Amino acid sequence: MTMMNKPDNQNDPKKENLEPEGKFRDDPTESDESDVYTIHDRIVSREKGEPDEGFEPTPWWVWTISVLVLFAMGFYLGKYSGTFGTIAHEVEMPPRPAEERVEREVRGDQLYAGMCQPCHGSDGMGTPGRYPPLVGSRWVTDDAETPARIVLFGLEGPIQVLGQTYNEQMDHFAHRLNDREVAAVVNFIRTSWGNDAPEIEPERVAELREEHEGRGRWRASELQALRNNQQ
Repeated sequence: MTMMNKPDNQNDPKKENLEPEGKFRDDPTESDESDVYTIHDRIVSREKGEPDEGFEPTPWWVWTISVLVLFAMGFYLGKYSGTFGTIAHEVEMPPRPAEERVEREVRGDQLYAGMCQPCHGSDGMGTPGRYPPLVGSRWVTDDAETPARIVLFGLEGPIQVLGQTYNEQMDHFAHRLNDREVAAVVNFIRTSWGNDAPEIEPERVAELREEHEGRGRWRASELQALRNNQQ
């Protein structure tokens, strides 16, 4: 058989990859720096550039609207938010002339509850054996001056009320109540729990205060003498 001769390097991968004769990898005459730059340039050229979406500058009209909104909010808060003082709610009162005097409301039921009720009861029936009742008592309803005198200067010694004798001391309130307050509590007693007697005016209370100024507690006999003189 006739055998055909093949070229020495044909279809021989090992021989194809052989470097040219006379050249070696570690040849100092061939620098690797150019290869590094070449590879780097090839990699960078394949990469995409930085995305621009989301980094666009803000439109001018957005800034304009923002400034207008902030200005409107500041104007609204400055006008309607009130003050930042220590008073939570400040009520504006209309100015009053300096000579005008504002008098507070005086309620006889409140005065009675605070000063008279502990002894005479919320129903005016008193405390049996100690403090006399005020309901139906002639010491209360016959004339307005007698209970006013008692409230102003107090009472001591025995006193007979509705057939029963009581002998407790009652404190005086001339130093604690003004004329309007004395009149208010006396009028409350004279018109409550079925009592129906005319009211006394603060001006009359002022006259009684001045007339008996400096005296001590009343006794029943003294009050009875004054009542007899008025009849």
